[in-house]
Amino acid sequence: MQKQRVIRLVVTALLASFITLVVSNDTSSLIWVGIVCWVVLYWLWNWGDREGKSVTRPLCRRVVRRIVALAAATVALTVFMVVVVMIFGLGHSERQARAERDKIRIGMTIGDILPLVQGHVGIRAHAVLPDNVADEEFIHYASLMQQPDGRFGCICGRNNEFQNLTEPEAVEVMKQKMSDGYEWRWRYTFVTAAPRHFSFTVTFGHDGRVKDITDVWGWD
Repeated sequence: MQKQRVIRLVVTALLASFITLVVSNDTSSLIWVGIVCWVVLYWLWNWGDREGKSVTRPLCRRVVRRIVALAAATVALTVFMVVVVMIFGLGHSERQARAERDKIRIGMTIGDILPLVQGHVGIRAHAVLPDNVADEEFIHYASLMQQPDGRFGCICGRNNEFQNLTEPEAVEVMKQKMSDGYEWRWRYTFVTAAPRHFSFTVTFGHDGRVKDITDVWGWD
C-alpha cells in the first residue's frame, strides 16, 4: 500500500509538472498551477475504480481505466489551466499598464519618461506629419524595446537599422529625432502571452514636453 501511494504521488506530480510547463511562462504562477493540477490528478488516480467498489475487475481493466482517466484529466486540465492563466495574465497586464501610465504627468520631458515606464513594454514613436510629408526613410519614426538590463533595443535610424542603446543614449537619440518641429506620439504596448495586448499613447508637443496621455485600451 505504501509503495502504491509513493507511485501515485510521483506519477501525478510528474503529470502536474508537465501541465505547468505547458501552460505557464510566468514564474509567479508556476507554484499555484502545479499545486492545483497535482491535487486534481491525485484525487482522480482511483477514479476508474470508484464505480461500484463491490465489483471485482481484472487488474488489466483497472490499469487501462486508470490510464484513460489520467490521460483525459491531463488534457482537460491543460486546456482549463491555459484559459485560467491567460485570464489572470491579462488582468495582471492591464493593471500593470494602468499603473505605469499613471506615472506620467503633463509637462514631463523625454528624459523624464523614457526610464520611468517599466516592464515588458515596447514603444512605437512617430511624428504627427502633415499629409503632404512622406517619411520613406523613417526619419520621423522610432521603435524601442526595453531590455531586462535597462538598455533599449532601438530601430530608430534611416533604413530601420537596429541599435542597442544605453538609457542616456536612447534619450539623446529621441531628443535629436524629436527636434524636427513636429508633435510626436509614443504608443506604449505591454506584451502579453495572449493575443490581447494593452496600450496607451503619450503625445509630446513642439516643446518636447508631454501634452496629452490617453487611457489604457486593449487590442488583439
